[in-house]
Amino acid sequence: MTEREIMAYHRAASLRGTLRLRRLHSDALGLRKPFYVYEPPGLAGAERVPMVYLLRGHEREWVNVEEDASRQRTSIEKLDRAIAAGELPPLVAVMPGLNSTDNHVPSLGIDMVGPGPERRRGLGTGRFWTFLTDELIPRLDRDYPQTQGGLRLGVGFSLGGYTVSLLALLRPGWLDHAAIYDGLLMWPGHDDPRAAPEATGADCQDPVWCTASIFDAAFGAPRDLQAMHRWNATDRLLDASPAYLQELQTTTFWVGCAPADKDRGNRDRARYFVELLRDRDLPLGFERVIIHPQAAHTWHWADRFLLTVLRRSLSGSER
Repeated sequence: MTEREIMAYHRAASLRGTLRLRRLHSDALGLRKPFYVYEPPGLAGAERVPMVYLLRGHEREWVNVEEDASRQRTSIEKLDRAIAAGELPPLVAVMPGLNSTDNHVPSLGIDMVGPGPERRRGLGTGRFWTFLTDELIPRLDRDYPQTQGGLRLGVGFSLGGYTVSLLALLRPGWLDHAAIYDGLLMWPGHDDPRAAPEATGADCQDPVWCTASIFDAAFGAPRDLQAMHRWNATDRLLDASPAYLQELQTTTFWVGCAPADKDRGNRDRARYFVELLRDRDLPLGFERVIIHPQAAHTWHWADRFLLTVLRRSLSGSER
């Protein structure tokens, strides 16, 4: 769906709140980048409203009912209905654009190091971490003073889960809740224990992160191993000092996945990441990693995960 179609669809859906399409000129990227914001009803007079960052890649994915065949309503429709029903408190939801305009090249939310010719329209300089953390987030803090003092949450699906892991681990304590559904997380040192050594280069043995051409623009070809280490949340956990782990104690990690792996899910990566968190006594929201025996790497299940996390983290339900 185009931007115009997405906005028309949500107007026809009779939201109680408001979906806005906004743009921010980024000095870091050298261009204007679009993003969507959902504002709940009654926002003007509210205080301490939660701010939720919804991450996947392209800004349209959480608001496009046609993103895959599994969903009947968008994530924002479902959030809006849950707020109207009193199942969730009013919240502001932000959906940043972190991919190329055509959604073919992911930035991963990092400062990209790959060659410029690999980049497409909408990527600019590729400095997306700088855009996200130094420009977009501070701008939203100013634009929505109602969220000051409220909880901050990051919820990511697939590659968006990877970006949430970076927000949680590279800015320790900034997120109150970091939620990852079927995230494509990195192995420590990019050494996939399931991969045959000859499947990749000697210094990079994860067939997905080390050889998939979709990541060439982000990490270079051949890969820039220094950059890959910098943007690896599992490496950050393994290297963590006691003082750093203490900072992370204020973040609850909600990690869920489908019951399958490889082409149909990211179960093994999620399990390993949770083991690292548990070994370091960091707060976990879920007892089990697999959210449902029939869960899949689809928007239907990503939306179910989103609503479950929000209900439990914002409504005072027991975990």
